[in-house]
Amino acid sequence: MFVLHADADAFFASVEQRDDPRLRGRPVIVGGGVVLAASYEAKAFGIRTAMGGRQARRLCPDAVVVRPRFSAYTEASRAMFAVFEDTSPVVEGLSIDEAFLDVRGMERIAGTPAQIAVRLRAAVRERVGLAVTVGVARTKFLAKVASGVAKPDGLLVVPPDCELAFLHPLPVECVWGVGPATARRLQAWHVRTVGELAALSESTLVAMLGQASGRHLHALARNRDFRRVEPGRRRGSIGSQRALGRGRHSPAAVDATLVGIVDRIARRLRAAGRIGRTVVLRPSSARRAPTRCRSPPRTRRRSSSRRARSSRPRPR
Repeated sequence: MFVLHADADAFFASVEQRDDPRLRGRPVIVGGGVVLAASYEAKAFGIRTAMGGRQARRLCPDAVVVRPRFSAYTEASRAMFAVFEDTSPVVEGLSIDEAFLDVRGMERIAGTPAQIAVRLRAAVRERVGLAVTVGVARTKFLAKVASGVAKPDGLLVVPPDCELAFLHPLPVECVWGVGPATARRLQAWHVRTVGELAALSESTLVAMLGQASGRHLHALARNRDFRRVEPGRRRGSIGSQRALGRGRHSPAAVDATLVGIVDRIARRLRAAGRIGRTVVLRPSSARRAPTRCRSPPRTRRRSSSRRARSSRPRPR
C-alpha cells in the first residue's frame, strides 16, 4: 500500500497571489485582526497563522494585508479535488486544501507512486494554478510527515526500507498528537526526536501521558499506522470564525457578528445536507475564555437570531 498526501502550499495566500499578479513574490497576509494565512514570503519574517495582526505587521511592515475571499478559496478547493479524484479513485479529504490518495494497484495503468505524484503536482499547477506538495509513503502518518518536510512546492518519497531512518531524526513535534504541551512534557524527559520517543517503552509513555496518548505515540514513533484511506469520509463538524480585532466591542456588535457566523454555518449545513446537534462556542482571546458547548434536546434545521443569541454563554 502506498499513500500520497497532497497539501496545497499556503493555500489562502497562494490563491490571492494567483488571482492578483501584483502580490506575487511579496509578503501577503490574509486577515486583519488575526492572521488566517500567510505567504511563504511573509512566513520568512516569522509570521504564522493565528498570530495577531499587529504583531504580524510589526514583524513585516511591508506585508500586504488582504481581506479573505472564502468563495474564491472554495472554488479553488473544488478544482484541486477534481484533480485528486482524476488521479485516484480513493481520495480522503482532510481539509479544504489537503487530502490522502490511495494509489495501490495502479502501477500498470498509472506508473509508480512517485510518477503518479509528479503528474498530480503538474496537473494541479496547470489546471488550478497552485503549487501542491506531495509526500509518498506506505502509511498515512508517514506520508503526511513527508509532505511537511518537503514544503514548500516539493515531492518526497519515503522508500519502505528507509522509513525509520527518515522518521527518527525528526523533531518529536512532527508526530500527530504532540502539541506544545505534550512536547514540553516530553522535553522535560529529554525526549526531543522521534527516535528518542521510539526508544521509550509503551508502559513508560502510558505512565507519562496516559493510556490513550501513550499507546498512540508509541505506535506512530515506530510508523505503526494501519488506517486505510477512507473515501467519502464525512466531516464531523462544520464551523466558522470571525476576527473582531483588538479594542472594546458593544454587545450589539458582538451579537451581530455571532448571528452572521451562525447563519454562515447554517448555510453550509444546508448545502451539505447535514444536521447538527451540538453547538460549540470557542472564544479566542488573551484572557483564555472557556469553550462552551450546548446540545439541545432536538435537532434544529433553521437558523435565526433567537437561536444565535441562545447559543451564547450566559453571563455569570
